[in-house]
Amino acid sequence: MSNGRILIVDDEPSVLVSYANSLTGAGFEVTRSSDGVDAMRRIESGQFDAVFSDLSIPKINGLALLRRLRIRSPELPVILMLDAPDNHAAIKGTELGALRSLVKPIAAELLAETAFCAVRLRRSRRHIPVTPHDYRGERPEPVSVSATDAKNEFGRILEKAIRGGTVVITKHDVPKAVLISVDQFDAISRANRFKLETLSGEFDALLARMQTPAARAGMKAAFDASPKQLGQAAVAAARKRGR
Repeated sequence: MSNGRILIVDDEPSVLVSYANSLTGAGFEVTRSSDGVDAMRRIESGQFDAVFSDLSIPKINGLALLRRLRIRSPELPVILMLDAPDNHAAIKGTELGALRSLVKPIAAELLAETAFCAVRLRRSRRHIPVTPHDYRGERPEPVSVSATDAKNEFGRILEKAIRGGTVVITKHDVPKAVLISVDQFDAISRANRFKLETLSGEFDALLARMQTPAARAGMKAAFDASPKQLGQAAVAAARKRGR
């Protein structure tokens, strides 16, 4: 009986063969992929318990693949494989939800240990099917995530917004919503309210000037004037401005 289904993504054939043999020897069922596009296709057509992905794979790099998987299959553990120690890449991977980041070459024992951990995590998460249709009449894709993971992730995002950070929520890499703090919201609201109040005050002042007896009399005279009178008034106004 298989210990789990593993997908390995790497553009180096020797790495694919070596790591696949190590995991197969540890009792896992292994599928190989050499680029990000092929990996996504395999994930969409099959069920995996974990994904080991090199960071610099072609077509879709490791971080972009991780980002897409967090949207499509947030419960699927992803382990990044780095060609050299890279703190920036490791931190970015953690922010995107990677389970671990391992530096190659990876010993067979560590590879198997990480795979066992990922499979246990994957199988410990309960699958709750989503059956109702959404507002567009489409059946939403089932999403499963543990309560602890959801609480930790939401807490991290919420804390960032509370501290004044702006969190952009995306879907398929397209911004769909923004999470901001109450202070930021109040500042935006006050700015817009000030602009509206200023515009409203200017309009009221203009309306008040137009409603004076002299202004109404002038407007009536303009409407009642003949073309000749309007022309004479325009010439007189121009001469007055030229003084």
